Amino acid sequence: MRATERTTAFRARRRLWAAESASGRVTEPELFFDLVFVFMVTQVTHAVETHPGWEGLLKGLFPLVVAWWMFSGFGWLTNAVRPDAVPVRLLLTLAMMAFFIMGLDVPYAFEPEGWAFALAYLAVVAIHCLVYVTTSVPSARQAIIRNAPFNAVAGVLVLLAPHLPETSGWIAWAAAVVVLYLSPFLGRIRGFVIEPHHFVERHALLLLVVLGESVVAVGIGAQSPQSHPVGTSLALGVALGISVASGVWWVYFDGDETKAESEFEKAPEHRRQMLAYYAFTGGHLVMIVGIILVAAGITDAIHHFDGHANRWWLGSGTAVFLVGHAIYRALLGSGRIVDRLVGATGAVPLGTLAGFAGWAGMTAVTGVLAGVAAVDHHLMARNP
Repeated sequence: MRATERTTAFRARRRLWAAESASGRVTEPELFFDLVFVFMVTQVTHAVETHPGWEGLLKGLFPLVVAWWMFSGFGWLTNAVRPDAVPVRLLLTLAMMAFFIMGLDVPYAFEPEGWAFALAYLAVVAIHCLVYVTTSVPSARQAIIRNAPFNAVAGVLVLLAPHLPETSGWIAWAAAVVVLYLSPFLGRIRGFVIEPHHFVERHALLLLVVLGESVVAVGIGAQSPQSHPVGTSLALGVALGISVASGVWWVYFDGDETKAESEFEKAPEHRRQMLAYYAFTGGHLVMIVGIILVAAGITDAIHHFDGHANRWWLGSGTAVFLVGHAIYRALLGSGRIVDRLVGATGAVPLGTLAGFAGWAGMTAVTGVLAGVAAVDHHLMARNP
């Protein structure tokens, strides 16, 4: 009995100080880590709101796309290395600090004074690589060593971009994105081993955390320069804003995780890596961009409940989200995509009703999302 207790105690101590391969459910440290991404999303949403137009949109989305590559990379990382060991947790905490600094510097990432964004990004790249090489899978260690230089090159391009002429700066940002998202092909990245259940659950929970931004947007939209009690218009605006957020949630979380996990698990090792890249890193990025636009649209629509709100954010954001979810489903073969694509087609013109009144745009988009969710749920019930 004592020998068994000593063995158990030894294993517990070893787990505290030695990294192990991930398996099973997402851990609490990962959920805590993901919270920092909410701040990044909030900052990008605010940047989009305060600078309407293509330039403001791109200045918000370029930093998001670069940051998401590494943040998604930490999803791959904790799929390979459980964050139970003390050194791993400490390094993840440092990475959280760096991601938060990146979020703070989003409004200044295109200015020479915004050097903190790029340096924090490079710190994240170093931490990610350092933790990844502790995995027990040799092929994954080799894969991250091949991949890390591309991540670092992108960081250097972002660091240099604000110091170049304006056009060259935009080209440097675009080149950074190209380097990151083509790195699996440029570096012939292979060797990562993906545990399906953990990977699917981690991305679903991360999207749920990001959806929190659309709920926060309701509260931001309800604020006004002068404090006043909740009236009929504000109550209706809040109800419609929550309805839009609930519709986005329902479309994604109506049984998709189980099907996605099943299809993901069936895939051979190499195809599983490609699915992880396209469906999860890529597909979820598209959905996150959609949620950011929806959040900006909700805030503006509540601010202009009876007036002229931005006519594009709500409908376009909903369309981008639905297209991203259709891509995700199509790649995994986990469900119908026709209703998503039809919904995306209708969301853009119907969302322009926000230009007439905020309530009209939110009502129209809620109807689109409710229709997509209802059709999908009905057909799944008939053909489980």
